[in-house]
Amino acid sequence: MESRTKHTYRTELSEFAKEVLVECPNCQHQALVNTFGETVYKAEKVKVRVVCGYCGFNKDLERIWVRSKHLILGEAIDPFFHLPLWLKIEVNGNLLWAYSFEHLRFIEEHIAAKLRERNGFEHFKTRSVGARLPRWMTAANRREDMLRAIEKLRSK
Repeated sequence: MESRTKHTYRTELSEFAKEVLVECPNCQHQALVNTFGETVYKAEKVKVRVVCGYCGFNKDLERIWVRSKHLILGEAIDPFFHLPLWLKIEVNGNLLWAYSFEHLRFIEEHIAAKLRERNGFEHFKTRSVGARLPRWMTAANRREDMLRAIEKLRSK
């Protein structure tokens, strides 16, 4: 893992909402919420589907308005159906969560980096994933605990 990162202050959380791993509401196994490649906030409307490969549960949201009250980003639920995320674990009394393994890898890179460069991307300062990760997660004295928790999630 690299000891510095240059991209975590340029990426918004909505980039990871294209495919979200959730707990199936029917059988509690892993299911997938899919936007079919559409990035939230870049499309006016998005078709979204949740599918469980274990029990066959599936449900569609037809062309939801992405800027509606229905959309919830930044919590331990998927933004569309509000199902519990598959990738979540308690760490020192706090909840670490990720939408997907790609999102988890991104968080891991940010946490593992000893140097996190903003590179002049001021307009993303407050909207980026890097800027929104809480201090309990990014503090240097929590780094090892966080990386162990991420490894547990990766093997889930």
